[in-house]
Amino acid sequence: MVSTHGRTAQPFSAVLMIGCTVWLLDGAAAVITAYARNGVPPGRVFKYISSALMGMPAFSGGPAVILLGVFLHFLVALGWGALFFFAYPRLRFLQGNKWLIGCLYGLFVWVMMSLVIVPLTQVPQAKFNLQGAVVGWVVHMLCVGLPIVLITRGWYRRMHAPAA
Repeated sequence: MVSTHGRTAQPFSAVLMIGCTVWLLDGAAAVITAYARNGVPPGRVFKYISSALMGMPAFSGGPAVILLGVFLHFLVALGWGALFFFAYPRLRFLQGNKWLIGCLYGLFVWVMMSLVIVPLTQVPQAKFNLQGAVVGWVVHMLCVGLPIVLITRGWYRRMHAPAA
């Protein structure tokens, strides 16, 4: 099904666009901040993500482990994007102020990842660091929450816009 605006009306395409956008933005932010703050090379960032499944052996892995981390990061971005996308029309409060909802959703994702999901994996646990948490909050607001909300909102508005 094609909309009058020449864009696909398939929700899967919208969710894929959200997932790819968040994957790239959040992945780039993770690589940049890890290198800027601690000199961590990009490959190690994705080995860290792979360690969710592999534990400590991920850190001595090669390119395949890095690619696994890239893929896992994509799946996580896709999942958070899909959750919001499909909840958006059903939960009226998500349709409020896009900037506020975007920032709050980014914080929600950070909290869920940091306090619920990551502790259930084999990722090596680190001590809480306020400076790192604040950076994480900002990154998740700007690179996760806002893109998810803005793309979702735009898609639903285009699908419900009157035909020209």
